[in-house]
Amino acid sequence: MKLFPLLLIFSVAAFAGVIDPALSQLMELSGSDECIPVFIIANGEVDNGWIDAATAGMDRAERQEFVVDALMEISETSQEGILHSLAVASEGTVQNVQPLWLANSVYCEATVSVIRELATRSDVILIERGAGDQGGLIEPVEVRAPIHDDLDRGVAWGVSKINADDVWSMGYDGSGVIVGIIDTGTDYNHLDLHNNMWHDTGAGYHYGYDFYDGDNDPMDTYGHGTHCSGSVLGDGSAGTETGVAPGATCMALRINYYVGGEYTWIQAMQFGAAHGAAVLSMSMGTNHGNTSLRTAEANLLTAGVFHSVAAGNSGSGSGTILSSGDSPPPWFHPNQSHHGGRSAVVTVGATNSGDGIASFSSRGPVTWWSDYSDSSPLIDPDISGPGVDVVSTKWGGGYTTMSGTSMATPHIAGVVALMLDANPSLSVAKIDSIIEMTSVDLGAGGKDNTYGAGRVDAYQAVLASLSTGIESSTEGLPVQGLFLSTVNPNPVSAFASFEIHTTSSGMADIAVFDLTGRRVANVSSGEMAEGTHAYNWMVPDAMSNGIYFIRAHVDGAMATTRMTIVR
Repeated sequence: MKLFPLLLIFSVAAFAGVIDPALSQLMELSGSDECIPVFIIANGEVDNGWIDAATAGMDRAERQEFVVDALMEISETSQEGILHSLAVASEGTVQNVQPLWLANSVYCEATVSVIRELATRSDVILIERGAGDQGGLIEPVEVRAPIHDDLDRGVAWGVSKINADDVWSMGYDGSGVIVGIIDTGTDYNHLDLHNNMWHDTGAGYHYGYDFYDGDNDPMDTYGHGTHCSGSVLGDGSAGTETGVAPGATCMALRINYYVGGEYTWIQAMQFGAAHGAAVLSMSMGTNHGNTSLRTAEANLLTAGVFHSVAAGNSGSGSGTILSSGDSPPPWFHPNQSHHGGRSAVVTVGATNSGDGIASFSSRGPVTWWSDYSDSSPLIDPDISGPGVDVVSTKWGGGYTTMSGTSMATPHIAGVVALMLDANPSLSVAKIDSIIEMTSVDLGAGGKDNTYGAGRVDAYQAVLASLSTGIESSTEGLPVQGLFLSTVNPNPVSAFASFEIHTTSSGMADIAVFDLTGRRVANVSSGEMAEGTHAYNWMVPDAMSNGIYFIRAHVDGAMATTRMTIVR
């Protein structure tokens, strides 16, 4: 989907940005020349109602492409002034600038003085810490060589336990579904993985991308990512079928899996979403969930990308699940009251071969998102899968056995690939609801903070996917016309951010009107190309507080949205 250059209007900014309290404390302890990792969150966010209207009639993949383009457009517009400020900062005061369109934020390492200056910009709504004190790869609790019984089965015990091999006999093996593995890389030369690797050599990508080293070679150098990849789609060419969806495609997304690598997780998420991955699997966690990570997970849901995330290996203590595993799911089980936000995250706990919970599997409830409090917390994990003594592919060839929620997480991703093979129209919320409601209920009845909804059952999930049919949101032809989003933020004090999507090109006129219908300000005029257009309009000082309407005319079509100015 082609993007077009857009109008961006900036002026001298008054104080607007907020420095997160945790960052403020860190700044007090930092030297004047020390660069602190931060996320700078720009004004502007996607309007889900506008997305739904503009994508009516599109299939799942078309909607994903549309949302990705819209998010890129919004961030490019919103971040322009911020990036310019960082580019002209004094030498040595800013380093490693990384724009992130999935979160509409900019990651960088900056000195205290630069951070304080950025906080005075009206197009900055928050500056927060860029990394937790703890976090990174959720390490397995045990790694060992497989015993003969592990390899003699032919099909790994976890694959057969969840009845994935019964799904293969129905003719579904995940073919055509791209699964992004956000991890330590993937040994793409392994016999069980090589034939299923994603590649786009025409665009210069080779099996995925390495965000740790900044190149297009995501070869594993540790082993964890290869094991997880094998549990999703290892096809058994070397002797043992370890993959739940052996026909799926592996997109290797190697990230910084040490403390401080959270921004590379977001980079991997957005790469997967932009290159057609319908499913992401991630075994990372941090003790410092932040707005950027939250926004990225919420925008993945808007784009229709399923995100399987490990709960963590901290054991039975209440609330031990790491971020972003402590995000709310895309669908709410009847046992969980829905009173807050949603995300693409389905959090995964680990079970053993006897369907008991693994002693190391992290438990809920959780309250990271402010929508969920101690009095009304979020039930977590959402689902469980095989995670003890899991045989899968080994970096360098052959097989190895690992235990951890990292091993359970790719089992869920593989099940989703099977479901999408059977019914490509399924939304992320529908997938989650099917997985949870068809699971084998373990522990307390319904959904609980140990097993979630239960242990996943691939066969029952695929049967339910087939009976669901084509979801109504994908029926018919794409809607034609002009779509104007809501204004963000609203009320407005400085910048009014909004988006327009037009299905036809033509002369455009975008203006602001008061309650009497009088035109009080011009935003843009001229020829407008078909597609998505984002605006970050600076409200003139002369406009008084009150209610106004932004009205867009393009090629004879008109759309209006309401805006309240409060200074």
